[in-house]
Amino acid sequence: MSPFLTRLLASAGILGVSALPGFAGDSAVVELEELHVTAQSSPANPAAANSVATIPLAGIPGPAANSKTVLSPSVSALPGNTTVIDAVEIARLPVQSYGDLFRPVAGFDVSNYGQGGVGYGIALRGFSDAEHGRDVAVFIDGVPINEVSSIHTPNYVDLNPLIPETIRSISIVRGPFSVEAGDANLGGSIFIDTKRAEPFSTLGVAGGSFGTGRGLATFSQLGPGPQPFLAYEGYGTAGYRENGDLGRYNAFNKVTLPLDLGSSLSLRVQIYGTGFGQPGYLERDRVRAGLVSPRAATNVTDGGGKTLQTFVANYVNGLPDDEVSGLLYVSHDVFSRFSDFGAGQRGQIEERETVGGRIRKVWTTSLFEALPTQFLVGGDWRTDGLDVNTGPSIARRFTARTLDLDLLQHNLAAYAQVQVKPTPWLKLTGGARFDQFFYDVRNNLEPALSPKVSPDVVSPKGGAALTPFDWLELFANYGQGFRSPSASSELTSNPRLTPLTIESTEGGGRLVFDRLSLLGTVFFTDIANEVFQPAPGLPVQNLGKSRRDGFEVEAKVLAYREGLDRVAVFANYSAVSARLLNGAPSIFVPNVPAFLASVGAEFDVGAPAPLGSGRLTGAAYLSYAGAKPLTEDGGLRSSPYPRVSGRVAYVHASGWTTYGQATWYPGDRTSESIFNFGSSVSATAADIFTSPQPRLTLLAGLTYGFATGAPAP
Repeated sequence: MSPFLTRLLASAGILGVSALPGFAGDSAVVELEELHVTAQSSPANPAAANSVATIPLAGIPGPAANSKTVLSPSVSALPGNTTVIDAVEIARLPVQSYGDLFRPVAGFDVSNYGQGGVGYGIALRGFSDAEHGRDVAVFIDGVPINEVSSIHTPNYVDLNPLIPETIRSISIVRGPFSVEAGDANLGGSIFIDTKRAEPFSTLGVAGGSFGTGRGLATFSQLGPGPQPFLAYEGYGTAGYRENGDLGRYNAFNKVTLPLDLGSSLSLRVQIYGTGFGQPGYLERDRVRAGLVSPRAATNVTDGGGKTLQTFVANYVNGLPDDEVSGLLYVSHDVFSRFSDFGAGQRGQIEERETVGGRIRKVWTTSLFEALPTQFLVGGDWRTDGLDVNTGPSIARRFTARTLDLDLLQHNLAAYAQVQVKPTPWLKLTGGARFDQFFYDVRNNLEPALSPKVSPDVVSPKGGAALTPFDWLELFANYGQGFRSPSASSELTSNPRLTPLTIESTEGGGRLVFDRLSLLGTVFFTDIANEVFQPAPGLPVQNLGKSRRDGFEVEAKVLAYREGLDRVAVFANYSAVSARLLNGAPSIFVPNVPAFLASVGAEFDVGAPAPLGSGRLTGAAYLSYAGAKPLTEDGGLRSSPYPRVSGRVAYVHASGWTTYGQATWYPGDRTSESIFNFGSSVSATAADIFTSPQPRLTLLAGLTYGFATGAPAP
């Protein structure tokens, strides 16, 4: 293998590594020309990504046994069901769009609405995929992504500006158990860290089904001075359905400045823009009966766009277990959407300016010289200024205004966590956060409905982890989470509304051996008042008390290991019972699938001799989603559906990489993106609408990587 290919694959996290989290892996560490890359640090503190470490190539990285009894601020050390996906695994996954980053991960319910540049449905632990990710707290480099008080849906998540090639790691916490995640932390939290630097740059092009084309260029280099990571993307597609066209540009610019020993400053500027058409939703039964084409559009003038400018500064001083860090961010975006949900087109335009920051301190000590302890304290600040307009429209032009609001929303928060180890095999974790909100709403159409309110909420957390044997971890968790009230759709009619709160517990265990990892978890979640919204712009319905009981099971096996070659297989299954407690006929929480399952494999092996000097890498998996009730009595349901996705890449010694990937829906194509636009108790089949998925989607590409800069000393 050529030295350049060795450097390229190693730094990209491709060579001989399977990133399925949960394996103990080998202990060997290979140093290639003293190559250094970004070390994994606390995902909840992206600033800590400014340290460096050598790459372990000889085994499978991931949390080893006993990681949950280690004193650490990292997600993997929390006493619960957590997952860390690094750049290694992301490079092998078949990713057509950002939702594919989460599809094979246990417990994730992902829905591609097929509505252009609109954010996906992403849900965990029995929350609805119909709400654009509002019940999962999402962060990129520490910056909260959930758009509070969005007119689209409260705490709306749009990860379309995320470029997969810029991701260093994705850390996932299931349930409201992270003290560092506040608003929207109901089903769980996602912490995404971007890369610091690599010793090479790339040029790539790709094309595929439905007139899809993509170009991507990255530039990066390592060294003792400033370390850049730049990525520029252009993307366009005609779309599977009529009026499904989309185009976007994306410029990601990040530079890390090493300061004094052990400290650094990372600066990031990103500029993003997209424009798109929206095919809309079709009556499901008419599509299934062949009365309307699955590719037809509801209204050919539906569509929208978004522009986003973001500045982020991250500072860190010290090692992850004894560091101080700071974060400052500013963003401006304008989002527009014009959609026809059956009663004529309605428009939404929202202009948002956000500024915020965080300061965080971790220190590890031994109390009374006998009790190993770690403290974590921090504070958050966020201010959102919004200008919101909605109303009926024709061909994306307003004919009237039904809502004209100027909003100012502040969120101040403080949190603390302590971990103690009474014995080497037991760790206790406790914490809490306090969030104070300040709302100032000016209703330009109805000045009397202009509330100024300041609700607050306390979210306690607690857990325990024990490792009676090297190969066994047991854990239990308790936590409360919340979602803030929306100033645009809730407080104007009910100014006394306080944050929606949940209470959740979980327990589980994990077995970790040389080539096998098994994990099982059970969880229970209670909500005082379930909130249901059939679609953006439609009335919000309060469904009363609810309860979610569920479990998750994961298995991962290193099936083959020879030299640098690896083949790993995985399977996971999660099930949840999401019930309303008010009594029959209101039994089911709508839009929650009964189960989710995935089975698949990852591989990284030397290419056959006829292909020359290079490697074959990739992944393939089958996911299966169970039926979900669309009404409270369960009389109307979606159908279970399978989805198959795969990718294979050939990495040549010269620096060229060619790849191909496919996504196939062999069964029902109407149940991934499906909605009840009627009442949650009295809807009929005519109220069930869908955005059908294409039967088969293909994508192929070519990338050239070349060395830039010298390895770090």
